[in-house]
Amino acid sequence: MEAGDNPDFLDPALAHGTLSWQIMGATQGGLLAYRRVGGTGGATLVPDLADAMPVIAKGGLTLTFHLRDDVQFGPPASRPATASDVKASLERMLRLDSRGSSLYSAIQGAPAVTAGRTRTLSGVTADDDARTVVITLTRPDRTLLEALALPFASVLPKGTRASDQTVNLTPGLGPYVISAFDPDSRIVLTPNPEFSARPGLPAGKTGRITITIGHRPQVAATRVATGQADYSVMPVPVAATKAGGYARGATANTITRSATAYVAIDATQAPFTNANVRRAIGLALDRQVAARAISTGARPATRMIPPGTPGHRPATAAMNVATARSLVSRAGATGTSVTLWAGVTAIERAITPAVRDALTRSGLVPTVRSVPRSSGLGRSAPHAALATAVWTQALPDGSDAYAQLLGRTAPGTPANPPFPAISGNAALRKAARSTARRALGPGRDAAWARVDARAVADGRAIPVATPAETQVTASGVTGLMVNPVFGVLLAPLHPGGGSGPAN
Repeated sequence: MEAGDNPDFLDPALAHGTLSWQIMGATQGGLLAYRRVGGTGGATLVPDLADAMPVIAKGGLTLTFHLRDDVQFGPPASRPATASDVKASLERMLRLDSRGSSLYSAIQGAPAVTAGRTRTLSGVTADDDARTVVITLTRPDRTLLEALALPFASVLPKGTRASDQTVNLTPGLGPYVISAFDPDSRIVLTPNPEFSARPGLPAGKTGRITITIGHRPQVAATRVATGQADYSVMPVPVAATKAGGYARGATANTITRSATAYVAIDATQAPFTNANVRRAIGLALDRQVAARAISTGARPATRMIPPGTPGHRPATAAMNVATARSLVSRAGATGTSVTLWAGVTAIERAITPAVRDALTRSGLVPTVRSVPRSSGLGRSAPHAALATAVWTQALPDGSDAYAQLLGRTAPGTPANPPFPAISGNAALRKAARSTARRALGPGRDAAWARVDARAVADGRAIPVATPAETQVTASGVTGLMVNPVFGVLLAPLHPGGGSGPAN
């Protein structure tokens, strides 16, 4: 396997990058897990260290888990995981101020641990003899179950130091262990001899996975095309796999990301306080042009919740420039000057021209400014009312796309965004909070779809494109699955011609 750069972290409490989560999905485990399959099914929770889904009592304020006795850490620990390992791992994650720590804030005592006022998580009771873990919440939080299945909440051996363990290769509960990490060179995953498959969590398909670090995307894709490697995580242009391209002979795989490129609007600032102006931008936007501008690939998006995530509902959004101009005129905003901030990522900057053109078509007069790459947006554009942005999903749930309506931010985002994409709509906020209290399942998913449709219809967020990318596998490689949480799953990949190592 080919990867261009080192993972951001190999410590599950800190890991947040694409490659890091691919590796965590193969090597780590927690109380619960997401099924290791592709598509929407990959957003389904299954027990992992727990032997069943928890017993929920006291109006959703206590969750009681009973642990399996056949789930063991890989080497060098090579011992069964215990209830006290679970408690210690959650405490460690919060003490490290993980980027995902806000997802666990409903646990009694979690804010105090994060703030450094205590080292003990009062809301978690671990009984090693009874093999039970009881989690007490200060408020009902249905998404906590989903958060417990993310890498942030991976269970590590009790006593693991509360400092970055990227180079120390702590053992996990997954089907593989990280047996070697040579920065800027390679990462080697080998089968966990202690792993026992369980429903939704199968064993790996190959004896070893070697991740080579440092090749440029073109070199990596050429190595895949010539059989020197089985898979490259680095995207390539589609043309590279065609006749005359450097990846000719490799299999091109379209990987749709669980993300949305969108226009972020602060509806508390004029002229966007007027719903007609907000709606006009979406009507005048050529999403096909915007999607084609993203060099790694994309398709038009009409909803914030991305495909593959429960709660996504496909919808059409035809351009109607005449209506857009009429709406702006009725708002008395024709000829109004507005500033459009282009975000720092390649995708944000790629869609900016299409958004600028939509503003012009609707009768506004845009000025484009670029956010400096060397500074945070909160410092460089504290009063921005309009900007291109990309939201990347952590939880496969509508609550992640609309976290701001619930009074929180998604992992890795600033605590106080300079221009909230959703603001000033009390009815929408009430609907989101009501939806967040619903049990996981089809009813909740449908309710999030309704929140999504209402927010988009009101112009509170304007989806532009769903990023995608072309990744290549060698001829004969099978088992490629795209999970909505982990991306391409490493464990099911199977090289052509046998059960040897994957490279």
